[in-house]
Amino acid sequence: MDVEEIIGAISESDPGLSRRKRSRISFSIAILGWLIIGSTLNTIIFSFFPLKLAAPEWQLSLIAALISSSFAFLVGSILIGLAPFFSNSDNVLRNWQRTMSRLAGLFAVLLVLFIPLQFYLGLRVLSAKTNSSLEAISNLKAIAKGIAVVNSEPELRMYLASLPNPPAVPDKFEAPFPDIKSRAIQNITAQINTETNNVQIGKSEALQTFLKEAIRNSSQAILWAAGFSVLANISGNAKNPVVRFFTALL
Repeated sequence: MDVEEIIGAISESDPGLSRRKRSRISFSIAILGWLIIGSTLNTIIFSFFPLKLAAPEWQLSLIAALISSSFAFLVGSILIGLAPFFSNSDNVLRNWQRTMSRLAGLFAVLLVLFIPLQFYLGLRVLSAKTNSSLEAISNLKAIAKGIAVVNSEPELRMYLASLPNPPAVPDKFEAPFPDIKSRAIQNITAQINTETNNVQIGKSEALQTFLKEAIRNSSQAILWAAGFSVLANISGNAKNPVVRFFTALL
């Protein structure tokens, strides 16, 4: 006697008890699925406080977190979707299954939208960092030009004191004014060259790091979107174009 025959025999001997057990098991599976989804959402939500909705860095981190958490969402959704098969007559589980199917379809679309969105946000973040560094270099160039036009020590002291972040200046210079002026310009020029070189190196390294992460997240998003599309089409009547596309491929 195989396993199915044994289960059938038990059901026939006490069908009421079997139905109660199946209902209890079905609800337990569904509740476990909701708990997995809720726990994952709770972790994501409280990890991103305080909210910085307008900050591209915050948005990019949120997208990465949602993609990396998709496995937990998928496991929870699978449990909710499978629960009614253990208790076909339970309307509550069927309603939960339909709700999960709709949410899975929406999340599949969201995962696909994340792919171009993360590239857009990432380029904005890289551009902002580069512009900040270029602005610092521009400020150094302006200071060098300002020092170049002063003609005396009092003018130099007055100009340095007028800067937003004035440097510390000794009460008395140990060298003639022309030498002090020349050294100041040389030092600032050296800083400009160093900063320019650092900007180029940092920009290249940051771009490579971002592209690696973005491509990895994109491949994961496609895989998870395919998985959620299967769940969204569990009834075979999915109208979501993204869901229909992935289910057609599968």
